[in-house]
Amino acid sequence: MTQLLIWFQTNYPELKNALLNCHHNFDDKETNPYHIEGDCWSHTMMVCKIAELKSYDKVVQVAALLHDIGKPNTRKVNSKNNHVQFFGHEELSVKMAEPLLSDLMLRKILNREEALEVLELIALHGEIYKNREKIEEQLLTRPHVLQHLLELAECDNLGRFTSNLKTI
Repeated sequence: MTQLLIWFQTNYPELKNALLNCHHNFDDKETNPYHIEGDCWSHTMMVCKIAELKSYDKVVQVAALLHDIGKPNTRKVNSKNNHVQFFGHEELSVKMAEPLLSDLMLRKILNREEALEVLELIALHGEIYKNREKIEEQLLTRPHVLQHLLELAECDNLGRFTSNLKTI
């Protein structure tokens, strides 16, 4: 995991800074109960640390690192409840991850099949909370992908400080 983090911070400092400056908090007075840690970079680092501590394979570790890179560009404050929301961040994270995964393939860190799986995990990491049964059925013939998705979801759940944890 350490090598992945060094690669990311060295080659994509603008993405790291965007995550660092993107806050989950609603405003200066009200903290997001699902992300008390505040910024998206801290959350990402916590997700990565869980993946490392659990000794999950490199596909899950890369997905942990890249799963929320679209959040800074999708951050909106809902005027009705004044809460921060990141609608569509999964899809944008997939698109933003594509050139990074190409870079990892050029460096022989991932092969094409692994890179495609990382994209699928990123795309589904929010959906697993909403439609677990549908996702399980969809991945029935690919149990290793389902296992990796559940591992990423576990890291995403544990990789935050929260006062109100919603689990899958």
